[in-house]
Amino acid sequence: MFVMPFNRLYEDPDKMVVTAHRGWSGRYPENTLLAFREALKLGVEMIEFDLQGSSDDVPILLHDPTLDRTTNGQGSPRRYTLAELKRLNASHWQPTFGSGYRAEPPVYADVTIPTFEEVLQLVGRSVGLNIHVKTVTPSDRPLLVEICRLYDRYGLYDQGYLTMNSFAEAEMVRALNPRIQLCVLEGQDRITPDGIRKHPAFGACCMQPWREQVTPELCEAARVLGMPLNMFYSLSDADHRRFIGYGLRGILTDHPDILQHTVASLGLH
Repeated sequence: MFVMPFNRLYEDPDKMVVTAHRGWSGRYPENTLLAFREALKLGVEMIEFDLQGSSDDVPILLHDPTLDRTTNGQGSPRRYTLAELKRLNASHWQPTFGSGYRAEPPVYADVTIPTFEEVLQLVGRSVGLNIHVKTVTPSDRPLLVEICRLYDRYGLYDQGYLTMNSFAEAEMVRALNPRIQLCVLEGQDRITPDGIRKHPAFGACCMQPWREQVTPELCEAARVLGMPLNMFYSLSDADHRRFIGYGLRGILTDHPDILQHTVASLGLH
């Protein structure tokens, strides 16, 4: 049972917030209910996933701009209705450590592309949610309206946030529902201890810097500002130890099991 607002997780200096990137994507097909079920069994604090839309404006889970890598479909998901997308198999991408390859035939017979609502029904209140809405244009407004409607219907205000690629896209969400919590990726690849101030000034709930940007100085600047950092990404025990040593307390990873073992060995929780 998810018992506290997700940002309260960062108030404990001995707490490490483990985010399963696209679910347990280092072992199971990314952005699928299977990957989320297995991540939930581990007891991760957060799950991250990607939202795009069908031609009938149903929010579905997919990272790439096309279906080609992970499914037996081709092209943009916007070319397909939800019913057509549901006939595709979403387990063609076989993960390996830090990489992967396309499997033929697919790895599982019954793994399909889930909808946003199916994910919300699966996880309930058991875990925090980092919901990455992929690139949004003005023509995507009906899809964004539906995403915001489901966020409100399932009461995600304390449980999760929408991650938007730019401040302009975040403003589109804010115009629809100013209560929705937001994380903005703009500038994540060039963030500095001084530049971090733009995010709390905007009202963002957290930041997601790239690993190359994370330094002890950035972690200290974020701590002083009360701005949680969820770094993208770390996979190995050695990297986990290095970034945790910087003072980082939030990591996205494809291998949440490895991060959990590192956390336990350091006496964190």
